[in-house]
Amino acid sequence: MTEPGITLKQPRKITLVASIVEQLVEHIQSGALRPGDKLPSERQLIEMLGVGRSSVREALQGLVMMGLVEVRPGHGSYVKSNLHSFIPDLSKPDLSDKLQREMRLQLIEARRMIEVEIAGQAAARAKPQQLEQWRATFADYKRYINDFSDPRYLSAHADFHLCLADMSQNPFNVMLVNAAIQAVPQTLREREFNFPKSIDLRQLRDSQVRIHQDILDAVADGDVAGAKAALRAHMDFERDLVIQVYPATADER
Repeated sequence: MTEPGITLKQPRKITLVASIVEQLVEHIQSGALRPGDKLPSERQLIEMLGVGRSSVREALQGLVMMGLVEVRPGHGSYVKSNLHSFIPDLSKPDLSDKLQREMRLQLIEARRMIEVEIAGQAAARAKPQQLEQWRATFADYKRYINDFSDPRYLSAHADFHLCLADMSQNPFNVMLVNAAIQAVPQTLREREFNFPKSIDLRQLRDSQVRIHQDILDAVADGDVAGAKAALRAHMDFERDLVIQVYPATADER
């Protein structure tokens, strides 16, 4: 039997399955397991991790559901070959706080790279009819923001950013923003619905409205630099919020 090319530790009891998934995802992210690589067999994983077969199978099923791994009957489990075009779905399975925090921060980093430039393009190219529709979307956003878990709020928030992308007059921008939104749809906010007591919800809502108002005003004024700065501030705010909701553990500091 060939020796696996990775090292695994006994899983932390966050749940056994979540810990196994976390370790394998980290190996994929680090490049120790690359697209197309074969994972250790179930038997090898059981020996390496010191867990039962059911935990290993559930973890592998979770990786399949996330779209990171594919099972080839009779051959074993492999890291997906088209991995670089895939955005993980954080809703499946129940990942550890550490991994959820890391993936959310990576998503915000990717959105910053895309949406800052989109905001600048929208400021330069937006048409009056599009701006009118965007203002109506923003009105819905403010109307429903009292409940962050309200589907109408979530829809209005998504529409705000999709309208912004549409005003760039580049359909590929709309596709990119929509992919980011759909990557972790409602689950991106599920943990945040139960905010820590340290967060003042009224202040949070006021800040969210002000940030989106700043983006709208800059784009409507045709202020390219201002629109980019406002979108950048929005991503900074989102990053700080994730860090508050998912604080770093002692071993990460």
